[in-house]
Amino acid sequence: MPSDELRLVERVLEHIAEIGTGKCSITDDSIAAEADPGVQQIFAGLLMLHEDLQYSQQRQTALLEELRDAVRARDEFLSVASHELRTPITTLTLQIDGLSRMLHDQLPIAVPDKMSRRLDVTRRQVDRLAALVSTLIDVSRITSGRVQVARQLADLVELIRVVAERFGEDALRSGSSLRFERPGPIWGNFDVSRIDQVLTNLVANAIRYGRGRPIVVGATSVGQTARFWVQDQGIGIAPEHQARIFQRYERAAPSTNYAGLGLGLWISRQLVEAMGGTIGVRSEAAAGSTFTVEIPRGG
Repeated sequence: MPSDELRLVERVLEHIAEIGTGKCSITDDSIAAEADPGVQQIFAGLLMLHEDLQYSQQRQTALLEELRDAVRARDEFLSVASHELRTPITTLTLQIDGLSRMLHDQLPIAVPDKMSRRLDVTRRQVDRLAALVSTLIDVSRITSGRVQVARQLADLVELIRVVAERFGEDALRSGSSLRFERPGPIWGNFDVSRIDQVLTNLVANAIRYGRGRPIVVGATSVGQTARFWVQDQGIGIAPEHQARIFQRYERAAPSTNYAGLGLGLWISRQLVEAMGGTIGVRSEAAAGSTFTVEIPRGG
């Protein structure tokens, strides 16, 4: 290769490397100073490439900032809306409870079964709405970094028993049995409300995806680590989906077949990690799932 052509190649490569760093020393004057029209076209093309890349980067930055503004606006809306909804839902819950007590305790005649069933359905729907609002509040707190851990001396086994009893009727309605394999007490400094919330998410998922089959909740301790798990025999999760189900708005099952926002496992992971623990899943498609949580027993 002639030396002039070799030097041209070297110059082009130098300018390409320079453009790769976001800079360009080529100017209209330097292009005009080139004697060879072909060389002028090459350097003019490199200058256009640099300008196009700069414009694309500026546009990308602007779009990213717009996206961040939209996300901030969405999170602020969710925070305000969820807090505004909490008060009327609480009032509605109290009204339903009061009506139920009045029907059962104050009426001189027995309440018809049809009326009782309708009242129970109404209460379950209100509870479901309250759970959705609580989920939105949790999302707002997590995304804004306002998750706080409040530990106190508690027995993990007792915490699990309370959650298992709470979901007993829901499990029966779905056709599943819910069994708690109870060991001896597991004392530690735990965040009671956060553990309750994580367990609630896991058990609710086991009932939702469990196909009416038995569900087992268990707990144990290894040194200063407490471990609990929720096992179902439901639809299971394929290996390629097991990592993403802990991400926000993700799920392994189609939303057309199963209700939910796809936030429960993401919230659970955030809460478990805030407590210094880990959460994982062992599962196969159509073979059920076991979600395991490990948290420190210390303060």
